[in-house]
Amino acid sequence: MKHRLLTFLVILLTSPLFAQQGDVVLCEGFFNPWLEEGWDAKGDDWVVWYISNTTYAGGKAREMQMYPDFNFHGTTRLVTPIVELGKYDFINFQFNHCLEATQGELDVQIGIGISENGEDWESIWEDTVTGSIAQSQYMLTFDMEEWPTKEPQFCLYFTGNGAYVTSWYVDNVIVFAAKKNKYGKIDDVDESGFVASRSHILNLKGPTAGTVTKFSTMRKSNNKFSKIVEGRGRRNRRR
Repeated sequence: MKHRLLTFLVILLTSPLFAQQGDVVLCEGFFNPWLEEGWDAKGDDWVVWYISNTTYAGGKAREMQMYPDFNFHGTTRLVTPIVELGKYDFINFQFNHCLEATQGELDVQIGIGISENGEDWESIWEDTVTGSIAQSQYMLTFDMEEWPTKEPQFCLYFTGNGAYVTSWYVDNVIVFAAKKNKYGKIDDVDESGFVASRSHILNLKGPTAGTVTKFSTMRKSNNKFSKIVEGRGRRNRRR
């Protein structure tokens, strides 16, 4: 019964979007007014995570909402349960999100991290936020070869100054896991395993709805995180 329910949720959360490769090892749509077992919200003071009865990220109600205080400057994380990846070689990490920013100098990064113990985190993907992020679905691919564990917890994190960020909405967090083909290779990766050529953004709303931005090339920042090259589906909003 549980397997059937999980299958139904995956179909519900991914249709009519791209068919993904691999087995579903994590699927969360935040349908209940409480966090499911194993999920947690961690971080510095002056920020609040809660389940909101809204659909700004592009999924079904409900969704996770992060609300930073004007004085917030630090890191906060939405943490998954432990994900069992023992027999797999790579994953597709998919999530919907939307970030609302006011006019001002943003000093913010969002990203995905992994941890062996839920306390010490290593970033495997990060992007610098320059303005509001339109309602989008991100699908990011990672080769797990260099990871320290195959039983990680993941997190979606926000770090920086929250003075000009109103809210960050997150929904439909799904991890698909798969084995490599007989040649033992999927594509070129960066130091943290990020595979740009297999990752993309699907815009869900507005005049660009339905368009896909590919991570066609790798570009490294000073801290070696992969960056989206262009077409991030973002727009500055005035209040």
